[in-house]
Amino acid sequence: MHTTPASPRTVLPPSLPFSFSATTGGYARLWLGNMVLSILTLGIYSAWAKVRNLKYLYGHTQLAGGRFDYHASPLSILKGRALMVAVFILWQLAAQFSEPLAKVLGTIATVSIPWLAVQAMRFRLANTSWSGMRLHFDGETRDAYRAFVKAWFTLLLSLGVLWPLSTLQKQRYLLPHCRLGQARLAIAPCVRELYLAGFDSLFAAVLYAIGFIALSTLVWLAGNAINLPTWVNGHFGPGSMRVIDGFFGGMLGILWLLTTLGYARMAIQRVLLNHTSLVIDNVEHRLRIVVPRRTLFALYFSNTLALAFSLGLAWPWVRIRTLRNTFNYLTLQGGPDLAQLYAQGQSRHDAGGDELADLLALDLGW
Repeated sequence: MHTTPASPRTVLPPSLPFSFSATTGGYARLWLGNMVLSILTLGIYSAWAKVRNLKYLYGHTQLAGGRFDYHASPLSILKGRALMVAVFILWQLAAQFSEPLAKVLGTIATVSIPWLAVQAMRFRLANTSWSGMRLHFDGETRDAYRAFVKAWFTLLLSLGVLWPLSTLQKQRYLLPHCRLGQARLAIAPCVRELYLAGFDSLFAAVLYAIGFIALSTLVWLAGNAINLPTWVNGHFGPGSMRVIDGFFGGMLGILWLLTTLGYARMAIQRVLLNHTSLVIDNVEHRLRIVVPRRTLFALYFSNTLALAFSLGLAWPWVRIRTLRNTFNYLTLQGGPDLAQLYAQGQSRHDAGGDELADLLALDLGW
């Protein structure tokens, strides 16, 4: 009698929830101190601020009793940012004095994106741990070029219509090379679900537009009720109110765009997370996040209004609130087998890839 090996699609019970214990007050004190010190040091302290912020947020995130942590050296990040600034200045100078050189540098930057993706993933995962065990990324640069070029051609040749397939082509390279001990990540096909998330985001954009139009109408009616246009034009000259109306309309447009993009990003992340698994010994431990659309819609609308009315000072509340809403709905299926994991040796990586990836706004993962 012989036994059948475990199927890669097997899911073990029970579900293990993620736990996020950070508080708005604690993060606000940290954020405010970091901001003041970064301003006083002309941005130099921002590298230490990044490490402190991430250590605080990671340290308040737990799974199966194990706590996450962030271990990057601020000096490594500072060197990466110095390189980032140097590249940016060189690019600007080239654009001013030599258009051909600027084009060459732009081409080099574009060709370097897959390499940057690999360097950034290595740095970020090597400096992230769970329960004292470091994560790591073992992808090769040549495989990154194949995956990214394939994704770019898919996007360009379809004129953007096949963006879900292009997204998956990158994720199928990135996720399987993300490891924790002998475990690795995997992603299942989800093209249909990504299209649905896109249509859902378009519908949310329409609802957000209605909401912001209603808000602007109330403000306009309130202004007319107290005869604000006459007062403004009388004190600042004819046509002043039209300038204020234009500025107000532009700000509402920006707020609408930020709200819509925030919702769309989370809607797509939700799909990718629900099709991502942690594979241990051919057994899949599925990630599961079920955020109600109503909750997601209200979250980003209220976050945007809070940031606008507080002139950005509500950021700590927005950040903690968003993370708490995410982790409250996130679980790992079949979690007990996490005890099988063991740590593997990690190598140190330069921070330049991570900071340059931030500069170029690369989509490096879910």
